[in-house]
Formats: sequence, structure tokens, C-alpha cells
Amino acid sequence: DGQVVEPHSISAGLDYPGIGPLHAHLFASGRGIFMSATDEEALRSAFEVSKLEGIIPALETAHAFSALKELKFNANDTVVLCLSGRGDKDLATYMNAMGPQ
Repeated sequence: DGQVVEPHSISAGLDYPGIGPLHAHLFASGRGIFMSATDEEALRSAFEVSKLEGIIPALETAHAFSALKELKFNANDTVVLCLSGRGDKDLATYMNAMGPQ
């Protein structure tokens, strides 16, 4: 119904309402597709990207990587995912998630 819901995320950059009347309208009219990722999914994606690509994504971008995994693509599709921010600012959060190693 487009009512604003207060969010929670380990990512400081995602602590703002991500849904509202405009989003509800776009979804209802078929003009918008909206996805979400949990903090745990984002952390798993961040560790995977770091291991495979040598890039430490910001937590905000890690959420996008998680959502990207849910989409289906054709072999000839070109996929562009913009990485914003720097993951080094989130190292303490990543280290806490990893636990003692």
C-alpha cells in the first residue's frame, strides 16, 4: 500500500526508507521490479566477490550483488553492476561477521 516502513541494515548507507507510495505505484503498474537481500546474504556475497575478484565491496553494493544472483540472464546478455563506495570503510563489520579466525 506504499506505507513507509523503517528499515534496519548493517549497512549505514541503507538505513533509510526504501519503499513509499511511488515504489508501490511502480510495482502495481508493472513498471518496477523490486528485490531485497538480507544482511547475511550481502555478507556472503561480499566475501565471494572479495575472494573471486579481489574487490572489497561496500556493504550497500554487496546487497546488490546478492540480488543479482536471483536474476536469470541469457548467454549473450551484458550485465552492468555499478559498485559505489569503498569496502574498506566496512572492514570492522566484515571482521565481526567472520568471527575469530
